[in-house]
Amino acid sequence: MTTIAIMGALDEEIALYLSKLEEKYEEKLAGFVFHSGNLNGAHVVVVKSGVGKVNSSVCAQALIDCFSVSHMIFTGVAGAINPDLNVKDIVVSTQSIQHDMDARALGYSRGRIPFSELKAFDADAKLCELALQSAKKQNIHAIKGVILSGDQFITDAKIGRELRAELDGDCVDMESAAVAHACALNKVSHVIIRAISDKADHSAQESFEKICHDAANNSFAIVYEMIPHIIIHDDAPAIIKSKIRTIPNWPKKGVMYRDITTLLKDKEGLGITIDFLVKRHKGKKIDVVAGIESRGFIIGAALANKLGVGFVPIRKKGKLPGKIISASYSLEYGTDTIEIHEDAIHKGARVLIFDDLIATGGTATAACELVTRLGGIIAECCFIIDLPDLGGSKKLKEAGHKVFAITSFEGD
Repeated sequence: MTTIAIMGALDEEIALYLSKLEEKYEEKLAGFVFHSGNLNGAHVVVVKSGVGKVNSSVCAQALIDCFSVSHMIFTGVAGAINPDLNVKDIVVSTQSIQHDMDARALGYSRGRIPFSELKAFDADAKLCELALQSAKKQNIHAIKGVILSGDQFITDAKIGRELRAELDGDCVDMESAAVAHACALNKVSHVIIRAISDKADHSAQESFEKICHDAANNSFAIVYEMIPHIIIHDDAPAIIKSKIRTIPNWPKKGVMYRDITTLLKDKEGLGITIDFLVKRHKGKKIDVVAGIESRGFIIGAALANKLGVGFVPIRKKGKLPGKIISASYSLEYGTDTIEIHEDAIHKGARVLIFDDLIATGGTATAACELVTRLGGIIAECCFIIDLPDLGGSKKLKEAGHKVFAITSFEGD
């Protein structure tokens, strides 16, 4: 299960998350209060770490050990040492360094952990990109940058300039690199999202409380929008496949029936499936989703809703009340027919055809025929499952259609 940890050092930095958390419950461990629940479709654990590297690293380790978090987001405010940054701008970490780790007397560069190769802790590139995309959607100015952490509240502009010159940092705080250090040792993906509260020189014109509130709003807007997409990772097809049940010898002997009802009833599996497909097709100029009866209706309609487009049913013969066109296709013994309303698709519309499974390809080929006859352009034929041994996907590709399936099974 994907569990996302959201940490902030101050009450103000997690207040918005707690206000939006659904089905929440609390656990107290090692002096921290962990708030678990659902946030914008994702399972999360929200916690205030307190200020400083020790607090934040202990809190991060507790999240990893006790909640099995898969992703860590540390959010809050920081002081800018990059002169191009302004108050309320966002820095999304590419790396974090502990600037107060200073063993230069032993021959190590500043930030380097003595007797190790550890210095700069890399953020997860995919999480970083998700955060930047989310900021762009929210019209919030955000940059990729290096975050420097130390148990010091930096207010001297001269020190800030020196840190920037030596470590190429963009902002300073008191926790981020310690969280990144814990994540690196435990191989947990992380990203730091810091809103600028000041120029690390006490030059801000507004009160810290007001700036912290506004900056926290920006951070929250970014994280809230990005978290549903975090579960769309490289393991999604494997997770989806693991939730599909195989029933031998149904509907007849020798057939291995791939049953998606176990996927549909699974809260995580259903969410991952829909989010995976949304991410694949978002921005690809889909005008309408056409779902094939009957299991193609279930995910297809949800996908259409998430993409902000309409849904069109392609039904078995005799099920549609209006004027229809029909297409027949061969079965092992006989033929079958599917139909679509004449006014379902306008000429030139880009259509995503969706069904749960592609086997011999008869139904999907007939669906493509119907869409084409109405003047629609087939953007893609999309399925949850492909049975490549039966040749349906190959048949569609040979006809010039783009085909995608989340997962596949060998055999019938």
